[in-house]
Amino acid sequence: MRLLRIATAVALTGGLLTLAAPAATSATAASPKRYTADFNGDGYGDVAFAAPYAKVGGKGMAGYVAVLYGTKNGLDPAKRTVLSQNTTGVPGTAEAEDGFGEALAIADLDKDGYTDLAVGAPGEDVGTDVDGGSVTVLWGSASGVKGGTAVKDPAVSSHDGWGRLLTTGDFDGDARADLAVGTGGTRSYVIRGGFTRSGTTGTVKKIGLPQTAYSVDAMKAGDTNGDKKSDLVLTYRTHDTSHASGSWSRGVAYLGAAAGPDTTSPRPLNGGTSIALGDIDGDGYDEIALGNVFTEEDDQSGSRGGKVVVIGGSAGGPVNGDAPLAELTQDTEGVPGTEKAGDGFGAAVSLGDFNADGYDDLAIGVPFKDTSSEIQDSGSSVVLPGPLLSGGRELSQGTYAVPGVPESTDYFGSDVLLSDVDGDGRADYTVAAGFENEGTGAVWSFRGTTSGITTAGVRSLGPGSLGMSSGYGAFGAGLIG
Repeated sequence: MRLLRIATAVALTGGLLTLAAPAATSATAASPKRYTADFNGDGYGDVAFAAPYAKVGGKGMAGYVAVLYGTKNGLDPAKRTVLSQNTTGVPGTAEAEDGFGEALAIADLDKDGYTDLAVGAPGEDVGTDVDGGSVTVLWGSASGVKGGTAVKDPAVSSHDGWGRLLTTGDFDGDARADLAVGTGGTRSYVIRGGFTRSGTTGTVKKIGLPQTAYSVDAMKAGDTNGDKKSDLVLTYRTHDTSHASGSWSRGVAYLGAAAGPDTTSPRPLNGGTSIALGDIDGDGYDEIALGNVFTEEDDQSGSRGGKVVVIGGSAGGPVNGDAPLAELTQDTEGVPGTEKAGDGFGAAVSLGDFNADGYDDLAIGVPFKDTSSEIQDSGSSVVLPGPLLSGGRELSQGTYAVPGVPESTDYFGSDVLLSDVDGDGRADYTVAAGFENEGTGAVWSFRGTTSGITTAGVRSLGPGSLGMSSGYGAFGAGLIG
């Protein structure tokens, strides 16, 4: 799970905005392909998340996933589905340290009109293969998510941690959703559609990284060149003996092609620990937002309190990472807050249009921000309207009308999501605090309006809201919708 990996890294270790406003013109490029969640096909967006470290059937850190269905009034905890590997129709059995839900991805994988949910359990033992990992597709239907099918690991003996990272896209442009799967090392695989409930898929393509790479941090897909083929974006850590930490975070984009992601012409990018893609400047090409929580001491591309770098899209794909559209920290003009070491600004990022002006807006998690010297790592989040990514707002449990009280190690902002869940055409805002209440976790749901994200009617929920037991679980991890 991204939250735990980042928290561990920060515990072990702690710009200038240049984006100009374009003229408001219609996009000349092809509209990028987007996958949004509507698991029950009712026309309202849904949100899925996990509690990957929750106890299930007495097994610690077995994990479960939850789906909240959207309504005209937003997310309704009464309309939900909770699934684990002990749920009828879901492959496998809940076991200790499986981490079911550590990675999530969405798409209509079987083309039946309902969104499906891919779930990674990278700690699952598969036969005698300890921590081999598993990937399961949970199928959407008119009654919601139910039943599942395992996705075969194409190279069991080559890696552990199958399902540590997941994303979906139409990488070959054949109008069928493909599934990209990352493992515990540097190997990633793209499994082409179509997927069936009997377990068959299309062909598999291996995605390699430079020999100096030793771990993949994040993986997402979008359309940076407007050709209606999804591009695969990865960030990874690489050995660097010239730097005190001995490592460097780097990124790469592989453009979509008829045979899947084109690995022959990788596009170098900045590094990071989180990724989001969306059209910030309204030109029809996806930008790439890369969040990086590492400090300069731990990563040459890092910043004292974390930063977000925005890479522009174009007809030729992402613009080289050496010339980003924006470099954002909490000291950037128009960004709320003040940069402090170890804040984790950029631990999570999401893009969506919350004010319906035609430009995607940016949400940023700051989960290690301190409320005071006595309240450490309580966390916060920032929302910045596009296209200027300025004039932002900070939201936390210390914000007026937001339920809850900031406490140490809540990690509010451990994950963030901009997605429309009430059908009004504006992205709403869902925020997780993965370690709220001593590791239990919780989720907040804000509404999007023409004037931005509002605290009016904000809802909060924890495991009890879904009929689940409280306890260590990182409830709210992997928000997707």
